[in-house]
Amino acid sequence: MKKILFLVLSLMISVSSAEAKQFIVTVENNTKAPVDWEAFVTRSGGSVVEQYDFIDGALLELSDEQAERLKNSRSGGITVEEDKPVQWLKEKKSSVRNLTEMSGTSVPKNIVPAGKPVATDTVQGSRGLGEELYEYFKPKGEYPWNIIRMDLNNVWKLTLGQGVKVAVVDTGINYNHPDLKPNYAGGMNCVKESNPPLDDNGHGTHVAGIIAAAFDNNGIIGIAPKASLYSVKVMRKDGYGKPSEILKGVEWCVKNNMHVVNMSIGVGDGFEAINKAVQVAAANNITVVCAAGNESEQVLNYPARIPETIAVTASDPNDKFAYFSNSGKETDFIAPGMFIYSTFKNGYQFHEGTSMACPHITGMAVLAYSLGYRTPAQIRAALKASAVKLGRIAAAKQGAGMPTGAGLAKYYLGK
Repeated sequence: MKKILFLVLSLMISVSSAEAKQFIVTVENNTKAPVDWEAFVTRSGGSVVEQYDFIDGALLELSDEQAERLKNSRSGGITVEEDKPVQWLKEKKSSVRNLTEMSGTSVPKNIVPAGKPVATDTVQGSRGLGEELYEYFKPKGEYPWNIIRMDLNNVWKLTLGQGVKVAVVDTGINYNHPDLKPNYAGGMNCVKESNPPLDDNGHGTHVAGIIAAAFDNNGIIGIAPKASLYSVKVMRKDGYGKPSEILKGVEWCVKNNMHVVNMSIGVGDGFEAINKAVQVAAANNITVVCAAGNESEQVLNYPARIPETIAVTASDPNDKFAYFSNSGKETDFIAPGMFIYSTFKNGYQFHEGTSMACPHITGMAVLAYSLGYRTPAQIRAALKASAVKLGRIAAAKQGAGMPTGAGLAKYYLGK
């Protein structure tokens, strides 16, 4: 009899566990007091996993039925979103490497370096073209082509980004990399809080190098080579992360008074809770810079589509619009996003995408902050004033254009 009772109880528990899922729930709260989530679940059912008081939200364990009841609640002002892993990284495969695999495929003119003639306009089954282009773009010293393109000499006479806290919300950072270690200042692992925020993918390390690789006559140099780098790991090795982990990352940035945040991540359909978190960060005078996305769509990914962010599309080495970049009416700026050589795991690699364009503008935002432009509105205005339009590219593809160091210095000095 005892064995039968034990089996029945075990079966009930397993069924209950199978039915229970985790959901991010946010509510409209017109009071200054935090939401009493224990009282909330007493009425709605379920249990509290963790709270996000900065957005009046919580992670709740609910059955599908309980979640559906909340979604259809007559009281309104409640959002319910399932907390399941999402692919936030859709990295662009190297265009040239892809082309060299395809005999007879036409080579887009916009990926051929200016002044660097190529013997043929088609790939005749040879791997030589891709190797030639990557060799061409590999920096001979500490200055990759994209850093040179940002025309930073004049602004570097004024600041190198010292004293500014910039968070990379990504797969983590290899903070032991010799080009990043001098500027690394801390962070958080939101995937597994007991572990350090070390990068097991490489994406976040590549982004970090573009922003703030050290000025040390080795490797490469970043846009703001004396900024303080913070690693906020919100994704696993495969580029997937739960919305709750993104939320924890943004919350950490707010609580730790970050000045600028880079989010080279995105999805087509946004999460209300994350949108709200980014808006709270902006309200706390944190400038949030986001990648447009790499699907060649005429609409930006989230969170770049949120008005409170600075949305960045990608250009190629000839100042043309990168073929893979998303575009949209919310676009603020454009920056280099092809053949970008930066820190990667324990070395250096080329990568392409709006993920690489985004940190160029983050670095510029860091320099602007260091010059005294402290609010997101002030930084946006300073970068807009320093931007150069790229030819006849539509506004939805380039926004105000590409901010440059020369332009920022001129704006700051009132010339």
